[in-house]
Amino acid sequence: MKRKDKRKILAKENFFATFLIIKKHFFKELNQELAKVKDIRQAKKIQYPPDIILFLVIMKNACTITSMSEMGSTFNTEESIENISKSLGVELNELPHYDTINNFLKKLEVNQLEKIRKYMINEMLKKRSFEHYRYKDKYWKVAIDATGMFSFKEKHCEHCLKRKYKNKETGEIERVEYYHNVLEAKLVLGDMVFSIATEFIENEHEDVEKQDCELKAFSRLAERLKKDYPKLPICILGDSLYACRRVFNTCNKNRWRYILRFKEGSIPSIAEEFKILKKIDSVEEKGFNFVNEIDYDEKKINIVEYVENVKEKGKVIEKRFVFITDIEMSKNNVEDIVSAGRSRWKIENEGFNNQKNGIYDLEHVCCKDYNAMKNHYILIQIADILRQLLEKGSEVLKMLKLAKKEISSKLKYSFTREPLIFEDISTTRIQIRDL
Repeated sequence: MKRKDKRKILAKENFFATFLIIKKHFFKELNQELAKVKDIRQAKKIQYPPDIILFLVIMKNACTITSMSEMGSTFNTEESIENISKSLGVELNELPHYDTINNFLKKLEVNQLEKIRKYMINEMLKKRSFEHYRYKDKYWKVAIDATGMFSFKEKHCEHCLKRKYKNKETGEIERVEYYHNVLEAKLVLGDMVFSIATEFIENEHEDVEKQDCELKAFSRLAERLKKDYPKLPICILGDSLYACRRVFNTCNKNRWRYILRFKEGSIPSIAEEFKILKKIDSVEEKGFNFVNEIDYDEKKINIVEYVENVKEKGKVIEKRFVFITDIEMSKNNVEDIVSAGRSRWKIENEGFNNQKNGIYDLEHVCCKDYNAMKNHYILIQIADILRQLLEKGSEVLKMLKLAKKEISSKLKYSFTREPLIFEDISTTRIQIRDL
């Protein structure tokens, strides 16, 4: 495409209007969901209702604005105020100050935002356009992984996790790091990964004997996932940490399938048996070597090994991948199983890496209050769903192949400088089957 043609297309496109079209198409009742969150503020003192506050933070995240103060200065335009008013159907003279927003988020129960995300996920699952992302046309792939949120040199709150760094020679403690981690379950739909459940890894209080950890959080996350989506057929994807009895039993109990990375140190007895059996009883197919029905804890599990040669820095390197699964393997399905297992890395790349380094600067502290931190995190996950659908659903964005930061810039400009008109949002330009 010539630069002149690109300029003509960009001149006609209102990216905020397209954002609203995407939002309305997939989530018709989202404005109402934002408005009905439980507000515990004193009614007489409320100047800005929840939908205005929450939508404003969602737009902050979608536009790749890092700090709350930057949001305040960037959105302080007549066009922003008018666009918020038209988007939500409210009368508005000024936007709320970021202190007002943070004070609201300090008191808002996190489950109120989780309900909004649940509504969004359910709406997407109803769309036939996502069916082809299921594994074997049945199971929705859900990747599980944890990441760090914030770290501090001094104790932040009573829920902080704590890590001590010792001098290797003297054994003395040189410094203590206080931090907050989070465990995510993300729905994998091709190149898109949507947060479907969140569990914060946190200590109940500062005097606990044993700190909270990723596997403990997994049990809580799985319980919530099953409660929120009781009939959803799920295939859990995870790294080698999750190749353990706790996860196997949870998946069996919930009637979920699993495909997990496997390392010898995860379960040494299985690793040893696989070494023996693959020499005498394995099936080899196109670089895949698999063994079914290995006994473990009164269950039958299956292991596949895949070796591929990849070129890195001019050298050919052999890479070995091993997966453990409860899905019986055959020559017909082993390649699909490995492909599904390897898609787990999308939670790290399209998920955490994108949110930390690509768009949202996830580790930036927008408010030091711990409850507000959690709410900011969930609002990033909500904005991320909308943002990914925008990138995949807009025909103009597909045509122009804009970088993520350029999309952010265009969206921010249209929100803060271009007032909406009826024609902008009265047409549908989304090809659902192309998502």
